[in-house]
Amino acid sequence: MPQATWSSPLDPQVRAFPNSVTQAFVKKGIAADNFTAYALPIAPFVHRKPQAYAHGSSQLVNPASVAKVFTTALALQKLESTYRFKTGFHAVSEPVDGVLAGPLYIKGSGDPAFLSADLWASLRQLRTKGVDIINGPVVLDDSAFAEQLPSLGLAEEDAFDDAPHRAYHAQPDALLLNFGAMSIDLKINENTVLVVPEEAPKDWAFVSEINLTGGGCGAWKNGMSVDFAKAGRDVVVTVKGNYPRRCGQSRLPIRVPAQDWLWESWVQEIWLELGGKFAGPQGGQVIKGVTPANTIALYTHYGKPLSDLIKQINKWSSNVMARHLELAVAGTPEAFNVQLKDWLKQQGISSNDWFFENGSGLSRDTRIDAKGLAEFLRNMAARSDFPDFLASFPRAGADGTLHRRVTNVDGFAYLKTGSLNGVRSLGGYLRDREGQLWAVGVLVKSPRAYDSWGPMESLLEFLYRAE
Repeated sequence: MPQATWSSPLDPQVRAFPNSVTQAFVKKGIAADNFTAYALPIAPFVHRKPQAYAHGSSQLVNPASVAKVFTTALALQKLESTYRFKTGFHAVSEPVDGVLAGPLYIKGSGDPAFLSADLWASLRQLRTKGVDIINGPVVLDDSAFAEQLPSLGLAEEDAFDDAPHRAYHAQPDALLLNFGAMSIDLKINENTVLVVPEEAPKDWAFVSEINLTGGGCGAWKNGMSVDFAKAGRDVVVTVKGNYPRRCGQSRLPIRVPAQDWLWESWVQEIWLELGGKFAGPQGGQVIKGVTPANTIALYTHYGKPLSDLIKQINKWSSNVMARHLELAVAGTPEAFNVQLKDWLKQQGISSNDWFFENGSGLSRDTRIDAKGLAEFLRNMAARSDFPDFLASFPRAGADGTLHRRVTNVDGFAYLKTGSLNGVRSLGGYLRDREGQLWAVGVLVKSPRAYDSWGPMESLLEFLYRAE
């Protein structure tokens, strides 16, 4: 595992952020005790007298999606950057004269980025290996996460908010397909709203029960509802709600809770398109089960390396992908909290009062402090895999969740953002105009947290220009 020396050769003096930074928050209606921040210079120091800046930095606050930087870092520590999830295609024997006797088992290990295109490529490999006919069912083995499921809180009545249809609510599944979500486009056709999927199986039908309304194009997405129903092998997706005419054409990413149905449709469609056939009493059926120990691997799909996965997680804040890493490294959310806090304590970070409900940050109960966040980021900069970690952060003004934000600094800035109702957060790295690298953590908890991006940018600009 990559090793690091956690202590700095020189401890910077700590000063308060200037009044101009504090007042930037206050002017937006965010009281001085409703935000906490810490900025720590990272060795080697450019300035002769290095100093850190702090404001209420020991206050415990919900970090929202900034929690993902801890999850991805622990995954790098436990799994290493070259780790790849595997999806296996197994059978009890090799095909004979093109016929695969018995079931085809598809065994997942929790790849969070397995796509329908990967399924096509995998089934294509079976065809090139001589499989023409599957004489039996296709068995989906998602047992890798079976023991964790009771502690994940998957029931819709336990949903985080009143919008269980939103894609950010996609749940972990050892055989996750297409991130457990899909995107649908809403298109106005005179006085009706059409629902058009970006990508879906041919036997999935999309029905619109959406009412066109007047008024501005505001927060309409949470007011929608999405129902999935099955009739034979066909799946009907019904979208209901009110949609302002002023919105024109919009995209709505939705959660697909019916993962088994999605697998069934794609397996059947792709296999037949590739010229394969099904046979036997259960031919063409796609069912759930467990892969027997005596099977052989016909083909193994290797997912993207971890260094690529963490880019998707941090740059675009994928909740379900972060949850997969949480389960892969620790087994359960409870064990994840313990392992992560133990690792932080080994680094000298005071995290006794911290709590991680899960690895995604989609939580009302997760708590950290800004000082520990900055210290953790400083420590990560000493690791040999820091380039992979740094590259996973959104680049200010360029990509990810920061592609339109933090454009007021000309220097190097890679920053993870977090956003919940009443919470905004920021954590990452900034290189100032003198070349000094900083680790920065900012946590805001306020009814007006939604208005804190401007003050956060003012704080970053102060650091960029600090002497």
